[in-house]
Amino acid sequence: MTKPRATTKPGAIDRRLIERCLNDRSGGLGFPPVLERSYESYRREYRARVMSSTIVPSLLIYNLFLVIDYLLLPGTFAIALFCHLLVVTPLLLVADLVVRQRPGLWVRECLSASMPLAMAAQLLFIFYLNRGVDNAEHYQYAISGILTYANVNQKPPFRFALVSTLILVAGYCGVLVAAHTDFPTLLVGMSLMSGVGYVTLVANYRMERDARYDFLRRTHDRLEYEISEHAATHDPLTGLANRHEFDRRSARLQADRRLSNTSIGVLMLDVDNFKAYNDHFGHPAGDACLKRIAAAISAQLRNDDDLAVRYGGEEFLVLLFDTTLADTAVIAERLRHTIETFRMPHVQSHTHVTLSIGAAAGRLADQPLAELITRADAALYDAKRAGRNQVSPCVEAAHDASANAPR
Repeated sequence: MTKPRATTKPGAIDRRLIERCLNDRSGGLGFPPVLERSYESYRREYRARVMSSTIVPSLLIYNLFLVIDYLLLPGTFAIALFCHLLVVTPLLLVADLVVRQRPGLWVRECLSASMPLAMAAQLLFIFYLNRGVDNAEHYQYAISGILTYANVNQKPPFRFALVSTLILVAGYCGVLVAAHTDFPTLLVGMSLMSGVGYVTLVANYRMERDARYDFLRRTHDRLEYEISEHAATHDPLTGLANRHEFDRRSARLQADRRLSNTSIGVLMLDVDNFKAYNDHFGHPAGDACLKRIAAAISAQLRNDDDLAVRYGGEEFLVLLFDTTLADTAVIAERLRHTIETFRMPHVQSHTHVTLSIGAAAGRLADQPLAELITRADAALYDAKRAGRNQVSPCVEAAHDASANAPR
């Protein structure tokens, strides 16, 4: 429970890295590796939804183009029908099934690129079969719509859009040359494809740039919220929960009837003779001592349900869920021993820094949390009166725990 850095997960993304990328005016689309991985995770679900949602409408529009095949090139309509329904359509449906499994970046984007490339290959194949036929030169212009679909409707990352555009334009020009297309048609076709390619790539670049900026803003805002939330609920020195967070958790415990049969272990911890330590070594050394003890306390927490609180100046409170008094005392003794082994020097009369710990445990159905804390606090003073540097389980709580134990 030490204070985390400004990250979405410990060590994941530093807030300063986000701010540096937000202020970057180079125009590039790349992020540092750790941020790039987070961006891909952030976009994966969205990209899969975009691809899945566009496949059926795309198939419908694509297969409606059979009307153009029938009207312009009736001689190869049967071949076009076969390519549409038995080659390209199954390919797109298989791609849809794979995309729904949320594959990785390269598999997903290669599938995304393969769909318009398959449509373009079918169109160019039919065009090549009809080279020299009237109306064929009009037929091949439909490929510009496929290029627009690939770069704008599918919204692939820019690098994938660039590569697939180059492949599509190169294949288009190659087929026109191989088909001995007359020069005016060749010139118009190449000019059209170059223009459409450039415009759609610019649009694709801007869409990705905006998507990346939106990701940075959202991540930065989330980090700011997490930092402010952490500051409101945690002690700034030790990083442990503060009294406000403890009160919130306590109220939730008392309100949730499902937890009434939960056994709660409570530890009250106090640094022995801490005032003398502070007076002798100074407040900076005292702060360092408390931070080290807080880290040791955090290390004893078993899961996210357990809670460690800085209860006062040098006093700490620990809540342990689903724990008997015996287990609570074991954890307390382990913690006391850990601090003792640190051998942090104290003033001469006290040798080294130690802890006194009071322990109590019981079911919330039998006594409220406030009563358990009172018992642990009483046990803490018993430990101090007995000479400090020891654990004192609450005798009354121990008796209650025995009485409630299953026989």
